[in-house]
Formats: sequence, structure tokens, C-alpha cells
Amino acid sequence: MNQYDGYNNDNLPCFTLEQANAILPKIIAVTEQAVEEIEDARERMESEQLFDEADAQQSYEIQVALTLEKWSKEIFQLGAYPKGLFTVDFKSFLPDTLLCWTLGEEAISHTHKVWENFKHRRQIEHPEVYSMAFSLN
Repeated sequence: MNQYDGYNNDNLPCFTLEQANAILPKIIAVTEQAVEEIEDARERMESEQLFDEADAQQSYEIQVALTLEKWSKEIFQLGAYPKGLFTVDFKSFLPDTLLCWTLGEEAISHTHKVWENFKHRRQIEHPEVYSMAFSLN
């Protein structure tokens, strides 16, 4: 288990849909920066391959790993959970439920259970259920 596992940890924040969407611009900015850094590393690798293909590939792989580690830490610091390549989960107030965003989406519009993964994502059909405006009582 790594530091990003354990959705049932009481110290981890829960988000309403509105709260998660409110920090989404920061998540998008951090993610777009990471994508740009990886693209820059790829371009450097392609130009350096002319001189030493093995070194260029190794340098690229190290840069990608460092970029993804930095991205993960920044997402985690925002209270969300980095999952996969540029996918982010938010613990919701609903038991065992995560709000899910991935690169290219402008708002959080999917959810899945903590034991499920990206391929199990479901479209949020009733957003009010994921806000504090809706009472479970």
C-alpha cells in the first residue's frame, strides 16, 4: 500500500461535487504542466537519440518518472488522489464512493466505487446527490 491508497482513512478529505469542481482548475493546471514537461522530455529524447539512443531513452524515462511523481504529490496536496495517467479521484461524502476526473474533461462528471477502477466509471446522472444540498435523512 502506498501513500495514495486507503480511501477510508479518516484524515483524508471528503468533497461535495461543488467543492471538487472548485479545485478542478488547479488540478487541470498541474496536469497540463506535467503533460507539457513530458512532451518537452520526449522532444529532447528525439533530438538526443542521434548521439546516443540508449542514454536518450534512459534520460527520458527518468524525466517522465520524476514528472509523474511531482504531479502525484501536487494532486495529493490538493486533497485528491492521483490515479493512473492523469486521472484524479476525490473521496465523496457518500460511503465508498469516489468522484472521478481525467485529462480532457472540463468538469467532474463521473463516479465509481472505491473497489472499482476507471473502466467502471459511471456518468453522474443526479448531481444533487453529490452535494450537501441533498439530505440523506
